[in-house]
Amino acid sequence: MVEYQFDRDEWERYLKQGNHTLKSAKSDMDEEDYDWACFKAQQSAELFLKGFLRAIGTIATGHSITKLLSTVEEISGTVPDNIKKCSLKLDKVYIPSRYPDAYALGAPMDYYTVDDAQESIDCTEKILDFVKGLINA
Repeated sequence: MVEYQFDRDEWERYLKQGNHTLKSAKSDMDEEDYDWACFKAQQSAELFLKGFLRAIGTIATGHSITKLLSTVEEISGTVPDNIKKCSLKLDKVYIPSRYPDAYALGAPMDYYTVDDAQESIDCTEKILDFVKGLINA
């Protein structure tokens, strides 16, 4: 594991926005807006990972949770398999949950279910717990 300085203020900024976005994802799920719940869950995970990376002085770009986690893995030495699986799940909802041309028929809202939304939210919460574990290690 690489040693690093931790900027708690930077982490707290990203944590605050990530939690706000995750809360919004849960509200969307409750309102049966499953496509948006999935997208916002992905955005929350992105904020948590970028917040951690920025807090340790690493600038992270892009929107792929898998790519961000690979950067975290270079620093931490390991990322559990269940977290890697979650990154793939969340990467799959980043674009098609928003764009009608991702599907041959209908709109994204026609393709997402409560199970998709719950799984995306659960994955984001697992990623947050993983990042918090790195911070408290």
